Amino acid sequence: MLYGICSDIHANATAFEAVLQSMQENGVEKRICLGDLVGYGADTNECVELARNNMDVCLIGNHDSVGIKYESSVGFNPYAKQAIEWTQKHLSAESAEYIKSLPYIYEDGEITFVHASPLSPADWIYITDLEGALDAFDHFTGRYCFVGHTHSPVIVASRPMAIPKILDEYEYVIADTERLLVNVGSVGQPRDRDPRACWCLLDTETKCVRIIRVDYDVFQTQERMRKAGMPSFLIDRLSVGR
Repeated sequence: MLYGICSDIHANATAFEAVLQSMQENGVEKRICLGDLVGYGADTNECVELARNNMDVCLIGNHDSVGIKYESSVGFNPYAKQAIEWTQKHLSAESAEYIKSLPYIYEDGEITFVHASPLSPADWIYITDLEGALDAFDHFTGRYCFVGHTHSPVIVASRPMAIPKILDEYEYVIADTERLLVNVGSVGQPRDRDPRACWCLLDTETKCVRIIRVDYDVFQTQERMRKAGMPSFLIDRLSVGR
């Protein structure tokens, strides 16, 4: 089975469409979105519609949760807060109902999918170091766990009786004794100094995981954000992937 896994769309329809095209070109058979369809960008309802029409499974992320007012934006920085308040005003009733239907976690055989961490899916825990990875490995039982939330792709491998290892490569074939924790990066707002959209391909037959980058028209997205009155910081960061 070829899985296409993406996350953190953040209301960037141009990037999302480019990733969907890339998934098609790579022969993806099952498409999974790990959440955060909305927030930051100006294509709120468009991205919800794209997810509804193209994803086999979609999870809820923290920006989605705040967007439908399941929780407050108290912990958001001023830029994210301004953007999510705009989102709340422009989110259609149909889009809100779709987001409300989304689960926090999804398991498919030996694969776990979650927006932030399997440790406590609704608490939006960031996995940013080996300690966080260790906690995550303790809370899923299969061979693979795919997460988003940090906007930075990374593959972490774990073997019995060994400390998990952060890998340097973005393409990896899992060994028989290994388990993998994979952050699939961000479609709509990468933060690893690479402005291209990001998604992950899993081939369960070859046991290969590959992070894929996709070019898209960043300027087009930025123009729509400007027209929507989004903060310059959110607009400018898309050009440099930070």
